[in-house]
Order: sequence, then C-alpha cells, then structure tokens
Amino acid sequence: MDRIDVQPLTAASADRLDRLFRLYNTRLLGFAATRTRDAAAAEDVTSETWLRAALALGQLKADDAHAYGWLRSIAVRAAIDYYRPRRANERPEDWTDAMASRALPTAPPADTDALVYEGLTECQAAVWRLKAQGLSDRRIARRLGRSETAVWKRKHAGARRLRAYALAG
Repeated sequence: MDRIDVQPLTAASADRLDRLFRLYNTRLLGFAATRTRDAAAAEDVTSETWLRAALALGQLKADDAHAYGWLRSIAVRAAIDYYRPRRANERPEDWTDAMASRALPTAPPADTDALVYEGLTECQAAVWRLKAQGLSDRRIARRLGRSETAVWKRKHAGARRLRAYALAG
C-alpha cells in the first residue's frame, strides 16, 4: 500500500475546515443518504468526504459560501469508492463463475423444464440459476460483480425468452 504523507493542518486551514463543516455537513449527509440509500453508508461516505476535503483543502479556490460544489464532487467520488470492490479477486473475469454450486448433469434430465436454460444466453442463465437458489438481485449483483440494473435487465430479458419458450412449447 502506498504511504500518504499527511501534513498537519495549519490553524487557518483548521478554522476554514471547521466553518465548512458547520455550513455543509448536514447537507452533505443528506446528499450521501440519497446516493447510498443507507444511513450507515451515508455517514461513512460523509466522513470519508471530510477526510479527503481536509487533505485537499489547499486546492479549494472558492470562498466558503460557494464551496458546496467542491465538497459534493468529493462526496460523489467517496460514494463510488465506497461501493467499489476492495480487491481484484472480488471482480469476476466472466459470467461463468456464477454457475450453480453443483454441476449440471451431462445426461438430459427427465423433465424438459431444465432444458429451458439452453434457450438463454450465458449471462441470463447465470442470473436465473442464482435467482433459483433464492438470492436477491442485490446479492446476485455483488456475486457477479455487476450492477443491480445489469442483473435486473438480464433477469427480465431471460424472462421474456422463458415466456416465449413456454408459449412455443
């Protein structure tokens, strides 16, 4: 891990940071709450925002009354970093690692419903296999390293294909 050299705040910088905190902390916390939709995560993001603001306070050129935009941009980056996977091994390289925990049989199953997955794309089948295990969209997204929106889209595209298969069959 890289070592970050932290300079102690001067008295003037500490006073300015205190003023900014008093002016904008409630507003930043509200903004973070709308971004994260979780009170604890919003507090974490807001805390990280103030830490980053303290480190970059020398870069702030605006006066205190106009500093919210600068603080908000720091909060956006802090929120993105909060949800970014921490390690490279948390990001799957492809969708194949989302297969069911047990291997599928090589012989055709007795019932034809299991053959439905053959009509889905690999991504859609992975989502539907995890959905069949009872996982929520959020947990599937975390497991696959995708957004909830991507999982939702693949789930619904797969549902359209499954409906078409059921109507044709």
